[in-house]
Amino acid sequence: MAIMKKDVNFGMFVLIIATLFVFAGFTSYYQSTFENLTSEYRIKLSELGLVTENLQEEKVKLNQTSLQLKIKAEREQDLSNKYDDMRGIKEQLEVDKAALESDLAATKSDLATTSAELSTTKDSLVEKTAALSSALAEVDSLKSERDSLKAQKDSLQEQLDNYVCG
Repeated sequence: MAIMKKDVNFGMFVLIIATLFVFAGFTSYYQSTFENLTSEYRIKLSELGLVTENLQEEKVKLNQTSLQLKIKAEREQDLSNKYDDMRGIKEQLEVDKAALESDLAATKSDLATTSAELSTTKDSLVEKTAALSSALAEVDSLKSERDSLKAQKDSLQEQLDNYVCG
């Protein structure tokens, strides 16, 4: 039995040594794996840091672009409002222009009528002036004739007075 005891002890010893080697191998394997994972983690962490920085930069750019787009939209809306206002003013000016052109045509027509009436009135005035001049000349001639008849009457009265008195 002593041999068996020796063989069992030796078997146990071999088993313990094998377990120690396996344990040492697993420890070594897990340590290298852990170191690899740690280094990969650090690499990924630094990459994540770079990606975060890039993301922050892109976020800033996106905010700037968004702000510029908002400003552009406001400007576009402002210009659209101004365009609508100007179009309304233009349409009102066109209506006013048409009304003024209509008024101008009516005024020209009135002016032509008034000018024709003025011309007729001038012609009538010239005729009346001529008739007046003719009438004044006739009045002057009648006054002269009256004066001469008066003088003749006075002369005849004097003769009659001389004849009756004398």
